[in-house]
Amino acid sequence: MRKLLLALAIAFVFSPVSVVAQDGGINILPGQEYEIGGIRISGSDNLDKQVITLISGLQVGDRITLPGDKTTRAIENLWRQKLFDDIGIFVTEVQGKVVFLEIRLRELPKLSKYGIRGLKKSKRDNLRDELDLSSGVIVTENLIVNTRNRARDFFIKDGYLNASVKVVKRSDTTRSNSVILDILVEKGEKVKIKDINFIGNENLADRDLRKAMDETKRARFWNIFKSSKLLAEEYKEDKKLIIEKYNSEGYRDARIISDTVYAVDDDRVAIDIKVEEGRKYYFGDISWVGNSKYSSETLTEVLAIKKGDVYDASFLQQRLFGDPAGTEVSALYLDNGYLFFYMNPVEVSVANDTIDLEIRMQEGRQATINKITIVGNDRTNDHVIMRELRTKPGELFRRSDIQRSMRELQQLGFFDPQKLDVKPLPDAETGTVDIEYVVAEQSTSQLELQGGWGAGRIVGTLGLNFNNFSARNMFKKGAWAPLPAGDGQTINLRAQSNGLFFQSYSASFTEPWLGGKKPTSLTVSFYHNIQNLFGVPRSDPNYQGLSITGVTIGLGKRLKWPDDYFTFFQSIDFQRYRLFDYPLAGINFGDGRVNNINYKVTLGRNSVDYPIYPRKGNLFSLSAEFTPPWSLFNGKDYSDLGPNQKYELLEYYKIKLNSSWFTEILPKTVIKAAGEFGFLGSYNNEIGLPPFERFFLGGDGLQNFVLDGREIIGLRGYPNNSLVPAETPGTGGALYNKFTLELRYLITENPSAQIFALSFLEAGNNFNTFDNYEPFSLKRSAGFGVRIFMPMFGLLGVDFGYGFDGLPQTPNSPSGWNTHFIIGQQF
Repeated sequence: MRKLLLALAIAFVFSPVSVVAQDGGINILPGQEYEIGGIRISGSDNLDKQVITLISGLQVGDRITLPGDKTTRAIENLWRQKLFDDIGIFVTEVQGKVVFLEIRLRELPKLSKYGIRGLKKSKRDNLRDELDLSSGVIVTENLIVNTRNRARDFFIKDGYLNASVKVVKRSDTTRSNSVILDILVEKGEKVKIKDINFIGNENLADRDLRKAMDETKRARFWNIFKSSKLLAEEYKEDKKLIIEKYNSEGYRDARIISDTVYAVDDDRVAIDIKVEEGRKYYFGDISWVGNSKYSSETLTEVLAIKKGDVYDASFLQQRLFGDPAGTEVSALYLDNGYLFFYMNPVEVSVANDTIDLEIRMQEGRQATINKITIVGNDRTNDHVIMRELRTKPGELFRRSDIQRSMRELQQLGFFDPQKLDVKPLPDAETGTVDIEYVVAEQSTSQLELQGGWGAGRIVGTLGLNFNNFSARNMFKKGAWAPLPAGDGQTINLRAQSNGLFFQSYSASFTEPWLGGKKPTSLTVSFYHNIQNLFGVPRSDPNYQGLSITGVTIGLGKRLKWPDDYFTFFQSIDFQRYRLFDYPLAGINFGDGRVNNINYKVTLGRNSVDYPIYPRKGNLFSLSAEFTPPWSLFNGKDYSDLGPNQKYELLEYYKIKLNSSWFTEILPKTVIKAAGEFGFLGSYNNEIGLPPFERFFLGGDGLQNFVLDGREIIGLRGYPNNSLVPAETPGTGGALYNKFTLELRYLITENPSAQIFALSFLEAGNNFNTFDNYEPFSLKRSAGFGVRIFMPMFGLLGVDFGYGFDGLPQTPNSPSGWNTHFIIGQQF
């Protein structure tokens, strides 16, 4: 039976109450208003204590009466989470009119072990992998329901549509507060597809449409190589194949109106698919415009499509641009030197069932090979590579020759295939092309393994960085080995997680030479982050979370003034925040959406001599990020709006300045001096600063780790996210500065493993407004560390930092020693 252990003596209203606490009797005056001086959480080892405090609704500084409504609501709030078996609030100390509270909890029981009955061993093992249950997990009703549903779905996916699963909970007498789960399974008979019926198909027979489906088949004895089980994903893809079948037969408007799956027996189902075929179309006249090298008759013969043929758009594209046999129209031009040719098919007329096409072309001039160069062959002689090439100076450019040359270089086995590439550098003015073959005898791609502490838990990161990708060669034979490489493009794939509480996924692509002629970069990135307060599934009624989805498109340019080390980068970023009863920065959004559309411009300078261990030079970055001032022209009165309406469109501006200087004072010995500054401002005082985009200072500065739209700034010697303005705990700051001084010494210059040691002095702080900004009121630290760079894994390291000053919540005690692991990043 649940017990509400509220040691505030709620029943005694008219006289002083004595409460037994750790240090003896404590007198509480009924009706007296007290200020909460501190809140301690005990009895909960698996949940974030800050989150528990936030859920309770009690905060340090609140004024309460004992007994009173606030403490009662706090207990009710915690009960609603369905995570605890017992809850109590105790007064542990009274200092005048300041009380110190302790929230004592007893968590729901943990899973000690579980068993599966009704299955053979092989099936039990497969089901265990699917359930992913582990000893120590908290057993809630949601866990039991989720386990039952996942187990049943496991068998449904395998064709056992009538499978039943029961989950029985019983106490484990050998362990305290632990239970055993018995999962009882009855698979039943495997359900197969008895028939697939089509409705509305007048021109294509049922047999032809069923044949178009790859995986969804009827239970027939001749289907010995295909399953007759109904599998949801395969069925979805097979419906697409039905439409493709119609399109290939000229029915380009065909669509599936509806489909129904229903039981016809205990172990059989039937499928009815209703289609609308539309009109059947045919190719009409096909004309060529702009061709002079080859006659229209020759091009039509190569195209191999005649008037009256059934209209098939996919076949048209194949015959123009990408026939596997290499006999398409584009091969005719590219294999005869026309590197600059362009071709575009246009539908010029649709009359009844006939479609006329005009294929518009720009042939350009034939390209002659001017010179051949090889870059990156540190160990292999030029003539060894040259003799394998099929491209020769003075000859016409031919695509087939380049494809063959790339294949032959791969067959040598001398080079890392991920970085093998060819860069044709055409010159349209002279009609020539220089061909540069890029080879690499070591890997440039990296595997990122990064660890850190965030949201009160260990956060792991797995990233793959392909730093020499080639999108231009995606359709060239032999370039996938395993990825097209050599054009200097970058693809980053990244995933972070600490379990259900936090997940982050991102992908980005960078083309450093957009267009191939000028150093204008294009960057496209996508990211999706999920924050889950309690680590429960989205389907759980107690789910409270935040998701952030964003897309960024940016263009960068190299500048010639003030000098050619400067770059100019601008980007547009769209972010959508989805909140599910998620409390943020003291604001209860409930369920809602927040949109952030911003424009960012960055002026940067990079003059360092080496990227891993710079000896001299400067890194500089000045950025400004702006959203439109929506409130200035939307006419809304923000004083009366709730948070969902107030922050539907975020508005703010953010300025950041970063600079690092490297100076070699002795051989292999370098001093690095760095400074950072950041400011977040608002346009409208009625709106104020947004609850997102705040600065959180302290720790290892885990890259791209976003909990709730915050920006994390590393400061060694202090725990992650620990340095925030004292007046707004948990909210983050709007202004920060940071200074770093490092002494570095290069231990080894081995390219396969560069190692250097460092010692550092660091200082910084975080402020809420410019009014309380004190640039020299800094949190100081010192320490030492080591870095090792390996091409496959990037930069790895560890730092030991001592924080000389206190944290906002403990200002009189130094932060002390803190350890920071750096994997895939550097300060």
